[in-house]
Amino acid sequence: MFTTNILIALIFLSIIVMIHELGHFLVAKAVGIYAEEFSIGMGPRLLKLQGKETEYSLRLLPVGGYVKFMGEDEESSDPRAFRNAKVWKRVAVISAGPIMNFLLAVLLFAIMLTAWGYVVPEIGEVIPDSPAEQAGLQPGDRFVRLEGTDLSSLSSGAAVNTIRSKILSSEGRPIEVVVDRNGSLHTLTVTPRLVEEDGQKYYQIGFVFATGKPHLFSAIGMSVTSTANMLVKMIELLGGLFFKGQGIGDITGPVGIVKEVGRAAQEGIDQIITLGIVITANLGLINLIPFPALDGGRLVLLLIEGLRGKPIDARKEGYIHLVGFVLLILLMLVVTYKDIFGF
Repeated sequence: MFTTNILIALIFLSIIVMIHELGHFLVAKAVGIYAEEFSIGMGPRLLKLQGKETEYSLRLLPVGGYVKFMGEDEESSDPRAFRNAKVWKRVAVISAGPIMNFLLAVLLFAIMLTAWGYVVPEIGEVIPDSPAEQAGLQPGDRFVRLEGTDLSSLSSGAAVNTIRSKILSSEGRPIEVVVDRNGSLHTLTVTPRLVEEDGQKYYQIGFVFATGKPHLFSAIGMSVTSTANMLVKMIELLGGLFFKGQGIGDITGPVGIVKEVGRAAQEGIDQIITLGIVITANLGLINLIPFPALDGGRLVLLLIEGLRGKPIDARKEGYIHLVGFVLLILLMLVVTYKDIFGF
């Protein structure tokens, strides 16, 4: 089982990383920067295909891939070399990787919405002999107000999250609910019941949310909004991590990701897609952090070059990225040790 999980995780992560690299590659081709090699995988080369200009290769280790640009970290007299391109072109190429990750998140969100739909603040099913049934709630009832909070002005997702939050935090106190039933408002009082499932205790009132399925254009719009909201939350978490040290223990590495992918694979394709959304959005966002060896670090150096009006020495830039790369590897080793042994 663990071997299968590793294989699934490697394929899973490779696809996400390759989408990132594909963004760099396509934009480079569009602005006239010469890509020497586009590699799927890392390590020893297994196969290669020579294109008109670029060599396409398949390598032994299925752990992502890379694009090798002419003159990326060294001087070159070729006008198509990376370092000889205008600053805006290089900015576009470097930004394209994270942007592709965000677009992938939007696409996966849209697939989720069109395939499985989304929950709406409406009762789809009432569990027999539950507090919801005892209070008089019925299928089709749409939540309008809950404990004084107006839900009608919120998006479906925000309204559903508010309902769940208030029920879970009720501690068994009666909750006043206003629902729309066939165009008329009904005010009911329901008392959440404490239940235990899989060793966890929580409060519920005993109903299942109804679901809706949007058409394609609505799904895309909702996906863009959902991705943007998720990125805002991720930025807040990163801010807490860097400036307050919050969430350090929650950082996970390759081993932790393998475990999560394995768990998601057992729960179904929808859980794999959900995890894919989180990972690809995280990859895009983390790559924009202004740290050497990351896309964000390269963007900062390009900004400095643009302000100075002349490029940074290639060797110095190479050293900067080398130091950043070594620090990132050390961080990965520490996180991997934590995932395996814990500390």
